[in-house]
Amino acid sequence: MAITVNDINNGVMIQITGEVDLSISPDIKDKILEQIDANKKEHNFSISKSIYADLSEVSYIDSSGIASLIQSHQQAAKSGVNFYLFKTSPGVLKVIQLARLDSIFKLVDSIQE
Repeated sequence: MAITVNDINNGVMIQITGEVDLSISPDIKDKILEQIDANKKEHNFSISKSIYADLSEVSYIDSSGIASLIQSHQQAAKSGVNFYLFKTSPGVLKVIQLARLDSIFKLVDSIQE
């Protein structure tokens, strides 16, 4: 399991690889929340930043991982930050769809302008 953060034009890409379960979910949530805090919209006239959680290399996710993503999504909304699930792997996408969260999360396959 690895978490890497890379700056992109309008925010950051957080790449998560491996299995996401109870042992690693808090670390993922903390890393995402740290980036949300660093990129939050501070003024009404500033451009909203975007946080992308790249889940393309996640082979497994449990309920604690989904909960971390939900909490991150909620905090991003409060902070004026766009939060996207980027290139979600088929296994993760299936869990998200079974939980009917595909209407809540912004699922994208490309960087949004």
